[in-house]
Order: sequence, then structure tokens, then C-alpha cells
Amino acid sequence: MKTKLLGKIVLFASVSFLALETNAQEIDKNVKQKITDEKGEPTLILFSEKSIYKTSDSQKVLKEQLGLKENSNFSKVKTETDDLGFLHEKFQLFHKGLKVEFSTYSLHSKKSKLESMNGEFYQLEDVNTNPGLTYEQALTKAISQIGAKEYLWEKPLEAAAIDYTKPAGELVLLPMMDDDKSSKKNNDIRLVYKFDIYATNPVSRGDVYVDALTGEIVFYNATIKHLGEYSHGNHNLAEKSDGRIEKSLFVAANAATRYSSAQTIQTALSGSSYILSDNTRGNGINTFNMKKGTSYTAAVNFTDVDNNWTAAEFDNTNKDNGALDAHWGAEKTYDYFSAKHARNSYDNAGAIIKSYVHFDNAYDNAYWNGSVMTYGDGSGTYFDILTSLDVAAHEIGHAVCEKTANLAYQRESGAMNEGFSDIWGACVEYFAAPAKSTWLIGEDIERRSGKTALRSMSNPKLEGQPDTYGGTNWKVINCGTPTQTNDYCGVHTNSGVLNHWFYILSVGKTGTNDIGSSYNVIGITIDKAAKIAYRLESVYLSANSTFANARTFGIQSAIELYGAGSAEVIATTNAFYAVGVGAAYSGSTDTVAPTAPANLTAAATTSSSTNLSWTAATDNVAVTGYSIYNGATLVTTVTGLTYSATGLSASTAYTFTVKAKDAAGNLSVASNAVAVTTSASTITYCNSTSNNTSGEKIAKLVLGTINNTSTGTAGYENFTSLSTNLSRGSSQAITITPSWTSTVYSEGYAVWIDYNKNGLFTDAGELVFSKAASKVTPATGTITIPATAALGLTRMRVSMKYNGIPTSCETLSYGQVEDYNVNITASSTIETTALSIDNDVLSLNLYPNPVESVLNVSMNVTNKATYRIYNMIGQEIKTGNLTENEINVSNFKSGVYIFEVKDEEKTVTKKFLKK
Repeated sequence: MKTKLLGKIVLFASVSFLALETNAQEIDKNVKQKITDEKGEPTLILFSEKSIYKTSDSQKVLKEQLGLKENSNFSKVKTETDDLGFLHEKFQLFHKGLKVEFSTYSLHSKKSKLESMNGEFYQLEDVNTNPGLTYEQALTKAISQIGAKEYLWEKPLEAAAIDYTKPAGELVLLPMMDDDKSSKKNNDIRLVYKFDIYATNPVSRGDVYVDALTGEIVFYNATIKHLGEYSHGNHNLAEKSDGRIEKSLFVAANAATRYSSAQTIQTALSGSSYILSDNTRGNGINTFNMKKGTSYTAAVNFTDVDNNWTAAEFDNTNKDNGALDAHWGAEKTYDYFSAKHARNSYDNAGAIIKSYVHFDNAYDNAYWNGSVMTYGDGSGTYFDILTSLDVAAHEIGHAVCEKTANLAYQRESGAMNEGFSDIWGACVEYFAAPAKSTWLIGEDIERRSGKTALRSMSNPKLEGQPDTYGGTNWKVINCGTPTQTNDYCGVHTNSGVLNHWFYILSVGKTGTNDIGSSYNVIGITIDKAAKIAYRLESVYLSANSTFANARTFGIQSAIELYGAGSAEVIATTNAFYAVGVGAAYSGSTDTVAPTAPANLTAAATTSSSTNLSWTAATDNVAVTGYSIYNGATLVTTVTGLTYSATGLSASTAYTFTVKAKDAAGNLSVASNAVAVTTSASTITYCNSTSNNTSGEKIAKLVLGTINNTSTGTAGYENFTSLSTNLSRGSSQAITITPSWTSTVYSEGYAVWIDYNKNGLFTDAGELVFSKAASKVTPATGTITIPATAALGLTRMRVSMKYNGIPTSCETLSYGQVEDYNVNITASSTIETTALSIDNDVLSLNLYPNPVESVLNVSMNVTNKATYRIYNMIGQEIKTGNLTENEINVSNFKSGVYIFEVKDEEKTVTKKFLKK
């Protein structure tokens, strides 16, 4: 196998780091502003209000504004309309009938009037368009460079399944630039053959560019994009058909996922079993089982006979519950792009999203291969099965990029390709599971010693990435030949700059970056930041865009979304400045902050919402909006004097304040604080009963202080007026005594406790006792209460079924069902239980307590110790290895939390208060 993937590779289309601006008004009255690269070619042109250009003038404006030479022309390749009313038309450049690779230009119109144009353009003169090599000779060069043992076209049936054939080779013109910019020619254009090479052993897919005159391999653009730099081994690939289910019944199902607890997914009835197939979103979402193999054609469906995908069935040594995460993650990613960006699947045309789980044996990566998502099981040394929500969204994000900006996978464009995938991973996680660590990528799957996640968007340096362009950890982009060995000149490392820009834009930050620039950015919320990022990627960026281009186009996106001089434009500009890209915002000299809003009140508080209102602030220019905070966390920004806070947790304390801001980004001091505690939620449980109790029923239940002898004969008996205290970590004996009228029948038993108080009995660990059918009386056993159980009253269901073990929502033919309440209390050992590590008895100390941002942990630990943080209703908020004594809790809501540390033998827990 060849370890060097490329011979010589070059970066196309140099654009200066600080874009050069020209005042084109002196030349053309149609132009308001023109931004050019270092060659003088325009990258963005904004048209004036007096411009005469209309949408129908596309060819005219392309020729006039770009100075199109003879034998060059643009051909329209894509048209889309966005929710702002803009029409976006993308054109591909051709010269003498040959496509100029990556050279696209987009025209942006509104109400039939041309507003702007942008893209990559190259003037071509005296270009040789006569190849010296034949297609066969060039293909031989490409295959020799890849050096694989097998190729997908060698298996025609498998290749046909994804419409792949042996590449015929496309003759194109490729713009290029060497690492040594000083030696770059103004118009270094190569005539090349382009081949889409899909190797299956070892696996790779990418476009190989072969110089049509010399046979030199000049560029490799990887199609398969990995989550990180951790793939191992050689893999043989073959593709499966699209997996559409004909004449099937698509239904909702409960799924006990590996990483995201109980979730609702869509499945399909196929024959007598349900499979992971969803036809309610786009053209379908399908998830397959590769059975630790590498052939997609050998993949099968995951199946379940009753459509209740429980932990008992799927949390096994094969990690089958990871497939439920992949399926749910694909559904939630589709929902996010649909709800937030009006996008229909990754191609905006409803493309089927196919996920293949259990790829190979202990494979430590996940990737998009141009057609499907593929997930390894992880080795356990590096990662667990790589199907967590943010990983699924990251991989589907690569598909979105391919269908929009199509950022070339190398150097700055490749780093932004990876950065956008991380951005969408964070956004989808915040959208579907806000209790997770939004700003960590891969925290659920991370298993490396001393690591908490694959990447951190809030602190990229924590995982070896840069947070500043050209700063600490920055990988030099002129690294020679970009190959997989050098991570294509740092695409997985330098992505930290775009990641951190998005984090700062969302939540705000004050500091000094690695190049000495001091900044103070006021966050605009993750939803607004995502709208800007999506427009930047889907409308403006092109294949060879740089971070400097991203700044220019990001500011333009914010202007179109929120208006020139808006707080969002200011924040976008200053967030780029904070990560070392471009200058700070200088559009206003206003430094006077508004007055504080007054009379903040909360009303109509429920278990999940409250209505806030306040009186207006004043400003020397104008108040442009109001930022709502819960504690120190920015919730959202509104323009009016009221806000309905929804999605709150039941029985939880919140402290809200409001700050006013103006167009220059000045922020007032906070209003008065208003404390709100949401009410307890009303939970509805499924029905379960028996049709007949004449032959047998439950006569007595004993658990803790419950000692209930029942004479009731209804199929369902409600004893929720009875309860007993059960402490976390304790073990309790349970006894169920049956009663038979005459004949003694075999009876099966099951008991469930709704530990997380979500109204379901199907979550992992909530089936607390079961016993196969027998005539033995009474039925006895032991229940152990987990440390993660939510505190307070919750429902317990006891069921007895003739000749079988009952399920929680079943209508029994014979038997009886009884409901009780149990009161989960804190462990009797809380704050006093010792943790045994290296045979020493250790104490746990948390400080400061109460804490505002960083929680310090004082105790001696080893790498075997892990921590978990829960809120007071039992929801897991954060986890990790206890290898450092500082834990960032700044994004936690105000309230009381439980900090739990475990080693291989014991557990210690302690409460702390988040301000």
C-alpha cells in the first residue's frame, strides 16, 4: 500500500488575508462596493440602488463586471430562492468548452433586481487545451497513485447501487498555486484529467487530478471525510441499495438510545418485524447493520418484533443501541435543518439519509463517503461506538457542505469544511438535546485517557486546536503536499478557529487573543449565529474560500439577515476579530450604553414557561433590542418589551435579568432580577389492565413501608395514595403474593419505576424486577435504586400476568395491574461516602460553593475515576474523567446539582449550588 497519496499538490485561487477593497464608484455607477483578491479579481461586488442590472441580465453583468475574455463563458448550474426573498443563481466558468474547476460565480437578486455577485474567477489566456496523454494513460497514473488492492468498479452490482461507474475521466482546467507564493504565476492553469476514484481496499474516495501533459498528480480532493484523525486498518467496501420500504407501515416507536436516553423514533413494519426506516422526512431515513463487516451489500436491517426498542434488547455487547442513536440523530439533523433553515435534507431536495452502523471491527471513526454515513464501533481505547448526536450531525454536515459551498478538503477551505460540520453538530445537539454539552464535540463517545471530548468549541486549545488564526496550535497551511498523513495541511486542527468564532458569536466573550488583539463581543444567541453561518456556507462560500473570505461573506450575510449596523453585524465582525481574522467593527463611534430596563416581572409561570415583561430603556441614539439572561447565560435577544420563556424544566429555579443594547453594541447594566420557580409537571402514564381477574389477581405487595393487602377485583387498581421512601443506592426487598380462586396457575411478574419521571416505563433500568411464569408463591426479589434516579415522588407499576412476563403498557388476558408511588430520596451516604482509590480513603471537596463559572474539585484521583453531574430531577448534565480539578459549569442553569464520582469500587456524591 502506498503511504504517499499525492505527488505534487497546489492550492488554487490565492486570496489575500486582508481582502483588498476598491472604490468602484469612480468606474461604474452600478457598483456600490467591490472587494478584490491580490490579483485584482473581484470576490464580492455589491450593486448600488441606482444600478440598472436586473435578474435577467446575468450574462451581461458577468461579462461586464468580470471582463470575460473571448472563448470564456458562464453556464448556469443551480438556482435557489431563500426565505429572505433572494434568488441565488450559480454559474460555472468554461473556457474553450472545458470546465474551469472550482471557478463558480453567484448572482444574488431580490424583486428582479440584482443586489450582489460573488465567487472565484480566473482570466484565461493562451491555455493549452490539447492533452498529451490519453484517458487510459491518465487513469493508469491515477490508479497507480492510489495504490489500492480493490476498486468499487470491479464489483458492478455494488457500484451500480450508488450509481457509480469506472470513471471515464473529465478533461478540465485546474487553477493552481504552489506553497511558495512568491513563485506563483498570475495564471497558473493546468489542463488535467479528473477521476472520481473509489477504492475499497483500503477504503478511500476522492477526485484525482492528473496533468494531461505530464502525467503528474497535481491534486487529490478527498470525498470521504472523517470525524477525526483516528481511522485504523484497511477496509473493503460495497454499497447497498437505498433501502426504501415498499408498502410498509411507518409508525412512531420508543427507543432506548445509548447516549441520549429514551427518544421517539420513526420505524416501519416490514413483514412481521419493525425496522429502522423513516419515510416521514424527505425521501427517507434508513439505518442498517453491517455486522462488523465492511461490505454494505451484506448489511441487514435492525429489527424488533414489538416496536419497543428497549435497553434490555439493544444495550448488549454488540452496542446495538448505538444504531438507535444514529437513526434518531439523522432524524433530528433533518428536523433541525428543516425547522431552522427551511432545508429539505442535505441536498435540499429530500435526499435519503442512509446510516450504516457496526462498520468493521473496533473501527475508531465515522465518515461521509459522498453517498452514506458510516459509523465504527470504536475500540474502547479511543472511542465508544461513534453514533452520538453531534457526530451524526457532523457527518451529515459534510453532506450539506458538499451540496452548497463544496469547500475543497485541504488547508483553509478544508479547515472550514470541518468547522462547519462541528458547528452543525453543536446546533443540532442544542436543538434536540439542550442538556448536553453543546460546545464539546464527541464528548459522549470519548474514551481516551485524559480527554473529555474530541474537540472543544469554547476552548479549542483544550484539545490541541488553535483559537486564533496563526496563533498557538495553528498548523501552517503551506505544508507541502496535503495528504491524509498531514491531515491535508491541518483541516481537523485549524477548524478550531471557525469553531471558536461561532462560539464567541453565539454567547459572547471578552479577552485578548494570541496575536495581542483585545476584544469584547456581545453574543447574539446560537440560533442567530447559526442563521449567519448557514447563509455564509450555503450562499457565499466557494471551493477555495479562505478565512478572510469567510469574514467578508459572514458580515454580508449578517447585513442581509439583520440590517447594516445592527448588533448582529457588529458581533459577527468582532467575533472574527477575536479569532484573528480581520479588523474590529468601526462603523460607529457611539460608546454610550443605554439605561437599564426597569420593572422586570414574571407572570403566568407554568411547569415549562413564564412570561417576562419590563419597561423600556433609553439611549443617546436608539435602543435596538433587549438581551434576556438566565443567571449569566444569554437566552435570546428581542426587540419588544416582553418575552415568553419556554422549554423550562419543571420544579426548577431560574433568575432572569434583561439588558438593553444599541446599534453600536453597547450593553446596559442589568435590570432588576426576578426569581422564578416552575411548577411540577403533570405526567400521564400509559394504560395497562387485565380483562379477567376471576381466576387470579395480586393479593399483597410488600416494599419498604408499603404492606398492601388488596381485595380489589378490577383489572387495574390505583394505589398511588400509598408510597414508601427509597434512597439512592439502597437495595430493597420486594414481595408479590398472588391469589387464585381455585386452580393454581403459572404467573409471571414485572415491576417498573419511572426513575427519570418522564411518564415512561421503557427507559434503561426502569424494569426493576421481573420473574418468569411459575406457580411458586410468593414472588420475591431485590430492587436496587440507582444513584441517577430523580429525587421526589414517582410512579411504580406492578403487574402479574398469566403464563408470561408482562410488559408495562399491556392489556392482559388474565392477571392484574397495580400502580403505587415511591419517594426517591438522596443517598444516606451523600457527602460522607468514601471513595476508595489506591487503597486510600479520600474525601470530596467542591469549591467555591455556590459556584458561578468554574467548579474546583479537591481529592486524589486516578484515571479510573469518572464524574457525573445531575440536576435535582435526575437529568444527567455533564460527564467526564476526573483528571483535572477545574470543571466549567458556566452554562448551567441556576439551581442545586449533584456531583458524583465513581471508581471501580465505590461512589461519592456531593451537592453544589450554581448561582
